[in-house]
Amino acid sequence: MKLGSLEVDSPYFLAPMAGYTDKPFRYICKRYKAGLTVSELVSVNAIYYKNSKTDELTQKSDIEKPFLIQLFGSDPDIFLYAAQAVEDRCDCIDINAGCPVTKVVKAFAGSYLLKDKKRLFAIIDKLKKHIKKPVSIKLRKGFDGESINDTAFYKELQERGIDFIVIHPRLRSQFFKGEIDYGHIAAVKEVLKIDVVVNGGIDSAETLEKVKNITGDGFFMIGQAAIEKPYIFEDLLNGKDIKRDLVFIKNLIREHFLLTVEYYGEKTAVKNFRKFFHRYIKGVNNAKIFKNMMNECRDSECVIKLIDNLANT
Repeated sequence: MKLGSLEVDSPYFLAPMAGYTDKPFRYICKRYKAGLTVSELVSVNAIYYKNSKTDELTQKSDIEKPFLIQLFGSDPDIFLYAAQAVEDRCDCIDINAGCPVTKVVKAFAGSYLLKDKKRLFAIIDKLKKHIKKPVSIKLRKGFDGESINDTAFYKELQERGIDFIVIHPRLRSQFFKGEIDYGHIAAVKEVLKIDVVVNGGIDSAETLEKVKNITGDGFFMIGQAAIEKPYIFEDLLNGKDIKRDLVFIKNLIREHFLLTVEYYGEKTAVKNFRKFFHRYIKGVNNAKIFKNMMNECRDSECVIKLIDNLANT
């Protein structure tokens, strides 16, 4: 199937999430049939000023196809510079116009661009003129209650050459809580010819069916739920939620941790993996005790022993 000009083998995608969608985690999700993966949010200014961490953020696994690099920034020229710098590392450049984080908004980037559409259009025009790869945009339904995106805005994005759109149908002012307006996406899909990807609140095959009843079939992007269960993509493809036993979860945690060690080295991996471990063991007996023990681990041996002990609870 095709998303714009990109070939995808599943309509269920992994959403970009700062601090989570690094190379090891994206590999895990891709192995569980995520149809598309996206880098963590990458600052165009960081690329322009040659921050060494941007190289890490834009690396991908061999199995990541297609792979998007998501950029955020406010200056059209710097945005173009950054996009050209990473274009050969990905299959599509994604513009972030949805991040609600205060420091991003204060930099006139992320969801702020929904208040400054002239700036957003200038970024799009620069990329479409000079970038050979497809250009997509991930955004919210508006900045606040007084600036909800109308159909004319979405048509303008289409006319300026955006290849596909990902919509999280909350306002910036809602951050990650409150009602999710899937009806907004349904209305947008009615008026556009390009693909519109639904993002936000999909945490199971059961929920997906409810969302589809509003938005119709198509493409869907999964974020928070994938952190706890990266196998959700398999469940969505099968149309059925399957509860995995503790042995499965233990093996998954071990695989993910070892990939993290291989990528970052032991010291950094142990520290970075804590947030994943905490999410994986949600609902496990004595989870709080295991979380505290994980926080005390300083080497791989400690983490592996802790994972093994999960099966004994």
